[in-house]
Amino acid sequence: MEIKYAMNSPAVSVSPDAAVQEAARRMADAGVGALPVVQGERVIGVVTDRDLVVRALAPGLSPQVKVEDVMSTDPVTVEADTPVTAALHAMRSINTRHLPVVDHGRLVGMVSFDDLFSYLSLQFEALTDVVDAVRRTPGGSPSH
Repeated sequence: MEIKYAMNSPAVSVSPDAAVQEAARRMADAGVGALPVVQGERVIGVVTDRDLVVRALAPGLSPQVKVEDVMSTDPVTVEADTPVTAALHAMRSINTRHLPVVDHGRLVGMVSFDDLFSYLSLQFEALTDVVDAVRRTPGGSPSH
């Protein structure tokens, strides 16, 4: 199970020179809690709703301050063919709920913990349906 099947694509992103107010609008419009910060096609940071509150709103910065002034730099990204379990491990190791997904360094999507949970839940339901069908088939395993 690769992360590309669980990610949101295309990712809503923002440039480092955009105003934090613009970033907040994009998050609200897309219903997301984080945006990859992209320069060209390269992910150079991530800005989260928490970053906007703690680093911009709380200290009373202008809504026109640049995203690059409040974003988290050196983001951890995952390749599109990364296994879901490895992406979960990456999230836990850096204590985040969002990861940009790249293909050879180029942004192709974004995945959140909630996306992974939903994806894995659907996979479990599908597996359960298969097991139930096998049990109901003549010659299938007996029910317990």
